[in-house]
Amino acid sequence: MAPRRVVGRYLLCDAIASGGMATVHLARLMGPEGFSRTVAVKQLHPQFSRDPEFVAMFLDEARLASRVHHPNVVSPLDVISCPPELFIVMEYVHGPALSRLLKRAAIESVPPRVAAAIIGQVLLGLHAAHEATGEGGEPLELVHRDVSPQNILVTRDGVARIVDFGIAKAKARSHRTDPGKLKGKLGYMTPEQVNLQSVDRRSDIFAVGVVLWELLAGRRLFSTESPAASIQQLLQAEIERPSRWAPGLPPALDGVVLQALARAPAERFQTARAMAEALERAIAPCSMLELASWVEALAGEELDARSELVFDVESLNFDDFTRALPQSLTLAAAASVAAPAIAEVGVEAGAASLAPSRAPSDGRLRKRWFVRAVSVTIAIAVFGWWVRTRRAPTAARAPIAATHAALPAVPLVGAVVQEPRSDDAARAGAAPAIPSGTSVAARGPRKAPPRAAVSARPVTASDCDVPYVIEQNGVKRFKEACF
Repeated sequence: MAPRRVVGRYLLCDAIASGGMATVHLARLMGPEGFSRTVAVKQLHPQFSRDPEFVAMFLDEARLASRVHHPNVVSPLDVISCPPELFIVMEYVHGPALSRLLKRAAIESVPPRVAAAIIGQVLLGLHAAHEATGEGGEPLELVHRDVSPQNILVTRDGVARIVDFGIAKAKARSHRTDPGKLKGKLGYMTPEQVNLQSVDRRSDIFAVGVVLWELLAGRRLFSTESPAASIQQLLQAEIERPSRWAPGLPPALDGVVLQALARAPAERFQTARAMAEALERAIAPCSMLELASWVEALAGEELDARSELVFDVESLNFDDFTRALPQSLTLAAAASVAAPAIAEVGVEAGAASLAPSRAPSDGRLRKRWFVRAVSVTIAIAVFGWWVRTRRAPTAARAPIAATHAALPAVPLVGAVVQEPRSDDAARAGAAPAIPSGTSVAARGPRKAPPRAAVSARPVTASDCDVPYVIEQNGVKRFKEACF
């Protein structure tokens, strides 16, 4: 087993494919609460990761492909920027590339109904890409520009899926192809690409026609001896019917292939969907079960080995790897890290001998969480007390009505001076003493207290904190100076 590395939330394992710009790794998404998922991670080659042009192309691929939603298109799931390295996380497809299947079927041509099933699914995926829109609903005018057997995957379940929008053309693409520079594989380019003319969705239809011709005829359409010979055949040579190399093909099928390979874009099918419909009328495609059986017969051993590799990856203990990460990249925080650090972990067959001191023990983690919870609780309580004192100062100072009688009368404004009375009048008007704890209702009626003379002291804001007084007879009287 190859050494593993942890990049953000992903455990990168063995490489399963490699191309001119990137390497594809089998990987595992590590989520919380035991959630995990097998994915494919495409890593830009180190020699290109510092080139702004290649980085822009790489990021455009993820951005554009994420706008295509179709079961016959492999969609990106995530982008990891870990300077100087760059990764695209994609769905894992358990199936070989069509180019590998063609090498194994070199002795005989592909059955026509199988070829029709594969190309029909590819056309539907391309039509979804051609019709893709941006976030604002504007057409992206997406053109794949690299349709070839290397970029078509056929799963063990009988599903064909198109991948790799790395050199796709789109109106909203940030990276533009330099004038005079060819993009794509020469054997599957269109005449307008070779002539450096503008391309549209009909260029992808021509490339699909080349792939269909090769599936039916069991040989390459354009010479691979030299680029010059390929270009000459593409621009000048007569394209033969595939039935010449595979007798017995329906004439209607020959007609679909030749229309797709017309050198003038106006003479081709105008949409991928239109070609898929014509192909289905020309020959009935095989079922998904038949396509799955054909894939199993050609690549069963290879897929079994891949299944064992996937099983080994899925049986790994993630804790053995996450303990080696810095505290900021543990499982709970890895998803929010903008530029995750990379930890190199050398492990054989899932066994790990890692220093336990790198990860805190369970007891320490519980203690940390307890301290944090207590701190948050205290902070909330203090904040609530502060809000109550700020929002309701009057309510905090004013007693409820049932206790007003037990409190002394609050002066109206300033000092209150009682009018002089004779001793007899005072004795006549004197009320029997009532215990302070007696309620207002139990005291019975009282005479109105003498009028008070208000001093000349000016009214202040604090005098009106309680804008009324409770007289001795229990009557509430509002302070006139406060209104």
